[in-house]
Amino acid sequence: MSAPRRLPWWGWALVAGAVFVVLVLAGLAGLVAWVGADLGESAEPEPIDCLELAQSVGVPDLPAGTSAASCTYVGFQDWQIEGTLTVPRSDLDSWLSQLPGSPALGEAGCTDAIACVQVDLTQVGEEVDAHYLDVAVLSESDGVAEVRMSAFTT
Repeated sequence: MSAPRRLPWWGWALVAGAVFVVLVLAGLAGLVAWVGADLGESAEPEPIDCLELAQSVGVPDLPAGTSAASCTYVGFQDWQIEGTLTVPRSDLDSWLSQLPGSPALGEAGCTDAIACVQVDLTQVGEEVDAHYLDVAVLSESDGVAEVRMSAFTT
């Protein structure tokens, strides 16, 4: 009777290498699933105080006369604070004049708005957290405007 044939050393090395590759791939799949779930949770909008929107662009408060303000924050590497509010148009114009460059609302380039402006805050420095502010007047009646604002980084 002959002795059973044994696997040569290089055969064991191939088996060990295959097991190693399977374990690495399983670990990477788990890591991707964990990171994907974490990113998905971070992209969910969360309600915040609209005062944070004003402060992110370097203004201490919302426009005078603001009512019905509702804001959300979404962030991961970049972030965005978006809000809708009702404000007298004259108070909105006065508030905008406090921003760098004293931007004014205009009709050119607006989508789904009767007046809008984008404020570039990238040259301001470290006094503000946001890089840009978008302001859009969605509707206006008797001098009171429904406004959508979005402060964000890029």
